[in-house]
Amino acid sequence: MMAELAKCDFINRVIFVNPLVSIRTFFRKNNNHNSSSRIINTLFPSKVASKILVYAPMNIVPHRKYLTKLKRIEHGITLKYIRHLNDQKPYILFMNCPNIMMQYLLDELLKSAELSIFDFSDDFVELGYGEQTTELFRRTTTKYAKAADIVLTVNDHIKKKYGFLNSNIHVIRNATNYYNFNRKAYKTIEFFEKVKQDKKPIIGYIGIANMSRIDADVLDFLLAKRPDWQFVFIGSIHLKFTERYLHYKNVQHIPPVDYESLPDYIRYFDVAVVPFKINENTKGNDLLKLHDYLAMGKPVVSTDVGGAKDLKDSIVIADRPVEFLEGIEQALVNDNYEHVLKRRNLALQNSWGNRVKELEELIRNELDL
Repeated sequence: MMAELAKCDFINRVIFVNPLVSIRTFFRKNNNHNSSSRIINTLFPSKVASKILVYAPMNIVPHRKYLTKLKRIEHGITLKYIRHLNDQKPYILFMNCPNIMMQYLLDELLKSAELSIFDFSDDFVELGYGEQTTELFRRTTTKYAKAADIVLTVNDHIKKKYGFLNSNIHVIRNATNYYNFNRKAYKTIEFFEKVKQDKKPIIGYIGIANMSRIDADVLDFLLAKRPDWQFVFIGSIHLKFTERYLHYKNVQHIPPVDYESLPDYIRYFDVAVVPFKINENTKGNDLLKLHDYLAMGKPVVSTDVGGAKDLKDSIVIADRPVEFLEGIEQALVNDNYEHVLKRRNLALQNSWGNRVKELEELIRNELDL
């Protein structure tokens, strides 16, 4: 979204500020050999594209939660640096799940912003990180959604749920970086080349795998019924998922890969899946992975998570484990070029290049441009 927004003629520069990074992480075991270079890369912003800078503020003061004054000073320095990068020009502040450790910094930026936007790219309150974290996220999202000039949500469920916070609330769905996925050529991945030698279907998933989202009934059923299929999970996995599934010989895990490299992996999938539970968390989804799968032309089987019904003409939505299995089986035998083209065309419609036009119109209207 930020990359496409940077192309708008009224945007001079996009400064993408990452969450706070602790200096201690650079000196942990096995990190010392490149600590100096990594610190330099963190302290100074890096240009990742035309008009786009990425900056990750570093926490240097130890035990910051006990040293409020020092924390204020540290964040004040960061604030001055960000304003220097922005050359003191009027700016649009775009907030997405604010880092709770940087509220002072965000509050100060909010005071001077010409326009502020809060983005519910997920239902943050329902992420399932524990009772204490849930309450913290509830407070911060409530605070900044109320303070923002514009609130964005990824689906009608979130808009309805949080509409009481701000009357200027809109739905702008997620999208895909279409041309990152629909390429003419892809790199070879040795892991998948070895898996292909067994000539077994590869059922793939990208993203975080945790038991608060993964539907164990679906996955258990698939593993029991089709032990000859290879199930590959790419991304971060939580301990409970590891303990429950990685002992299966046909369940493989690949650590997270960067977004640009992801298509090289997805291209090996015979079928892409989203075996999620249906709960308050997943009702608030509009999953990037669905759009990315479609941009690759892959057949997709998903449970009825938020946003899935809008894609029902191009993906299979399964309500029960047996339907999930049948959906995969049909995709393995009935897929053809016409289906692939249909999926890619839908992904192109749902690309960031098209989606950002909706956001641009909202911003222009607010700024009277």
